[in-house]
Amino acid sequence: MKLNGLILCALLSAASLQAQAAQMSGTAKNQEIVLTSEGGLEWDSNKKTLTADTKALVVRGDTALGADKIVAYYNDVDGKQDIFRVKAFGHIVITTDKQIVYADTATYEIADSVVILRGNPVKLIAGGEKMTAKVVELWQEKGVAVAKNNVVAQKDARRLEADTVRAYFVRNAGSATEVERFEADDNVTITNDREKVEGNHGVYWVKKETAILEGNVKISQGGNFITGELADINMKTGVSRLQTPSEKGKSKKQVHGVFIPDSAKTKKAQGQGFEKPHKPDVLKEEKRENGSERTEKLLSSSDEKGE
Repeated sequence: MKLNGLILCALLSAASLQAQAAQMSGTAKNQEIVLTSEGGLEWDSNKKTLTADTKALVVRGDTALGADKIVAYYNDVDGKQDIFRVKAFGHIVITTDKQIVYADTATYEIADSVVILRGNPVKLIAGGEKMTAKVVELWQEKGVAVAKNNVVAQKDARRLEADTVRAYFVRNAGSATEVERFEADDNVTITNDREKVEGNHGVYWVKKETAILEGNVKISQGGNFITGELADINMKTGVSRLQTPSEKGKSKKQVHGVFIPDSAKTKKAQGQGFEKPHKPDVLKEEKRENGSERTEKLLSSSDEKGE
């Protein structure tokens, strides 16, 4: 059935809409859900769907979802229609009090209060933070955005990359919502105009510009680097503390560092290469003619090689 009336409230009972809105918002306040479209609404009572074509828009409180097409799925129990899922397709824009998100497709699971977005890529903007990924989950009640696959979170010169990143939102003193911290897993890399930090897992505190990384940690500045298992990073001051905590029953690993002199860097840039460190001189045991042993230090100088 094709309807020219563009407001979903006219189709579903007000009580059902208010109950769904309260569940979606995570508050006791009743909020009206409105679905509009320039192309009208199609109500399919057999499939139990409501479809909005052409510049479709769903609005609930301070959250709005716009798309080329939106389909709402509902259950019909005792004459009451309860929406349990909303799907959106094409040129998706979601605006909330926390962020603006752009995607290709979206699925809103009402019971879990989560929006699952997919795109190439999905783009999330929150204040000065911009995050891109193949998949982003917006957990509204928890105030968390989970990004997966080719994740990049960037602000000014700072860039965070990982396989999975969770962004946690809080309200600041001015009641504005901002990202408090990022938690990243697998192939974590944090860079700025000063250094590069890599590890398996990490937590980055946005306001403090500090991070804790663990697991195969490597801190690089130019051609110099140090490696270890756990690092405290202050990207504002450039001060980093690297350590290798010992595990019970295992020998403690060492912190390892490589530092290349400026002259060697110049040669490397010119394609000349640079001299690698030599191993210490070795000691060789030799037997004298009378059968006694003596220790002779082997030298590798060019003078001795010519003798």
